[in-house]
Amino acid sequence: MLDQCLLNRVHLPGRYLGNEVNAIRKDWDSAKVRFALAFPDLYEVGMSHIGLSILYFILNHRPDTLAERVFAPAPDLETLLREEKRPLTSLESDTPLNRFDIVGFSLQTELDFTNVLSMLDLAGIPLWAGQRNERHPLVIAGGPCAANPEPMSAFFDAFLIGEGEEAVERIADTVVEWKQAHGSKNELLSALTRIEGMYVPAFFEPIHDRNGKLSAIEPQLPGYEFVQKALVTDLENSPYPVCPVLPGIRTVHDRLNVEIARGCSRGCRFCQASVLYRPVRERSPQRVRELILEGLASTGYEDLSLLSLSTGDYSCIDSLLSHLMEELLPHRTSVSLPSLRVGTISEDLMKQIKRVRKTGFTFAPEAATERLRGVINKDISENNLLESAGHAFRLGWNLIKLYFMIGLPTETPEDVKAIPELAVRVLNQSKASNHRTVNVSYALFVPKPQTPFQWCAQDSLEKAGEKMEFLRNACSRGGLQPKWNSTTMSIVEGALARGGRETAHWIYEAYRQGCRLDAWTEHFSFQRWEEALRKAGAPAWEEIQRSRSLKEPLPWDHIRFGVERSFLESEYARAFEGAITGDCRVTCHNCGACDHKLVRHALTDCEMSSEHQTRIEHQETVGERYRITFKKTGSARLLGHLDMSAAFRRSLRRAELPLKYSEGFHPQPKIVFHDALPLGMESWEEGVDIILSEPMSPDRIMERANAQLPEELKVLDVKKVKGKPIPAQGAEYRITGPEGTFPKGKMDAFNDAPSFVFLHKGKRKTRSIDLKHIVAIEAEGSCAIRMRLLQAGDVKLKPTGVAKEIFGFPESDEISISVAKLRTL
Repeated sequence: MLDQCLLNRVHLPGRYLGNEVNAIRKDWDSAKVRFALAFPDLYEVGMSHIGLSILYFILNHRPDTLAERVFAPAPDLETLLREEKRPLTSLESDTPLNRFDIVGFSLQTELDFTNVLSMLDLAGIPLWAGQRNERHPLVIAGGPCAANPEPMSAFFDAFLIGEGEEAVERIADTVVEWKQAHGSKNELLSALTRIEGMYVPAFFEPIHDRNGKLSAIEPQLPGYEFVQKALVTDLENSPYPVCPVLPGIRTVHDRLNVEIARGCSRGCRFCQASVLYRPVRERSPQRVRELILEGLASTGYEDLSLLSLSTGDYSCIDSLLSHLMEELLPHRTSVSLPSLRVGTISEDLMKQIKRVRKTGFTFAPEAATERLRGVINKDISENNLLESAGHAFRLGWNLIKLYFMIGLPTETPEDVKAIPELAVRVLNQSKASNHRTVNVSYALFVPKPQTPFQWCAQDSLEKAGEKMEFLRNACSRGGLQPKWNSTTMSIVEGALARGGRETAHWIYEAYRQGCRLDAWTEHFSFQRWEEALRKAGAPAWEEIQRSRSLKEPLPWDHIRFGVERSFLESEYARAFEGAITGDCRVTCHNCGACDHKLVRHALTDCEMSSEHQTRIEHQETVGERYRITFKKTGSARLLGHLDMSAAFRRSLRRAELPLKYSEGFHPQPKIVFHDALPLGMESWEEGVDIILSEPMSPDRIMERANAQLPEELKVLDVKKVKGKPIPAQGAEYRITGPEGTFPKGKMDAFNDAPSFVFLHKGKRKTRSIDLKHIVAIEAEGSCAIRMRLLQAGDVKLKPTGVAKEIFGFPESDEISISVAKLRTL
């Protein structure tokens, strides 16, 4: 964990604590190989990524291996690290990245590329792979952006192409053997080429013609002419985290995520994932159930998400969901299916989902006309969409989200105009449309490598802007709400996605221009990317965004994901015919991804053991109220109130206390905190009331709660009570600061003064408050004071603000002052 001085100066310090429930800490010296699992985005994004959780689980369950996490720092922390010349460190042990054997990055989006350079630089690791030797960590990457590794190949020693569960263990074994043999860097890279899915850019050389166009990619190592993706053939028995790390703060997807299937057989022609993760492999319902129950027990999550590229296509989705809801309903655990395809969503499925709480519905028709849906191979009908929307509205959903793309191949003005028209027809499926909303989300099409549309052009900024403006106006009317992604972000993403090895100079210049966290709208700057493009001497936008000829070599031709290029070319041609290619689970189209022996679709049957399928009927009870007194100290003070209350709530769920829940569409446990403690303040006496559905001894409640709560959130007392808590009149605090912060003369002056008027500037008006009526202070040693502070009517003053008014220390000194709440008055 970073030291207090730094954490006091950053927003959301909970990102950097590393003391989460289920985090794994292993002995550094006993590990033979040490991984830093690096995610080049903020903590709240990285902790939502299931791939990171899987690798963390697999590596740390090896006796000889240690794996720790590191995320991109927010701009405020990056600035502080650079100013104070401190390295970027791991969460678990605060170890600089340059001390690890392997630093492995997960590349989920091209807009994270400059974050990689920032993290390497902050760690003191040379950015360019050619500048690193045996003394530096092996720097590798994986993830969907490895579909075309060339733009980042100058910065990485190697890439893992495909799925990492099995390959990552072979990487660990290879590095252990190499370290024991005291080999050279080149010997390590050569050894990595023997692992399926490992791409070492140093052993391939791009060849360009006299015009600078790519003409070939020449292998430099005999027998290593292309790289075939790594594939997990047995998903059922593949390792999966049953005790995932529980984030300390709210994340982008703040729920338990369980992968029920991998791969998609629908073959949408724009979709990169449908190619990268072929064939379809499903986990059995029984295995899914086991993972869910263990995951919920170890985290206390109240929300569950069943992950798949197309969850509605899971063979047993109806029976699985029905069985799950019977078990999860008594615990008020909701289930969401984040990737539902129109046509797979039945009314019965919706009824199951809404049994605990309505988690929202997003439909992705992608295109608003049947013709254009034929082009992209989105085989859904408008009738299916309208029928699904009607079911959702009738079952009580007030909001439906529709997702579209603009700039798709062959798109016409009529296709764009059809988007708001279709949205209105969806809205009209509700009989009470004035109380319903349809969010119309649209984004610019990005042609991605390894897809049938990898040869297609991307809309220019001007053309895309005109379409965006039309849709903003057309969808800003009663019941419709437009939502859009930045066209400039999509254009940069598209340029980086299809770039060659020369793109590295553009990325490097963008990093030097200050590009960071570009996947976040508030941080993205198209102007910086344009300036970097100019300085790098890269081609103009027209050249970058143009269509490609089927005859020209592509920078990623030597990277194989199983699907043959001939199949992609065939699908490209069929797109312009508007021809639908059906579900390959029904009819094989010989794409090359399956050998129909070891590599094939692995679908499950729908039988589930009934031995545990006991339904617990929900019974209405008045409930028993208990008042808990607890402390919040140490690093727990760096959690905001909402994050702290979530940690408390989930600890009580892990403790299996019979919490009583509210009624309605979004039931919540009846837990009421007496006060919202400010971020950064410790407290030795906080209060919370909980209501249980059945009586329990206070000692038992305390024992169970403390067994699950972090040590720095500890229950001190539990009492059974009848009424609601009496509002606090104030509190007593200990305020500590550097020597000289609280001069005795100023304290005496305050104590001796008949009055001490303070002008409090509120949101609406300024009030005069005599602090002598509400404040009592006394010295406590040479560097601390004890303050008794009452509320001034409906105004609740901050103890640091009052101390600053009395003692007159500058605002800059506040970061070195700590406050502990001792008791409530």
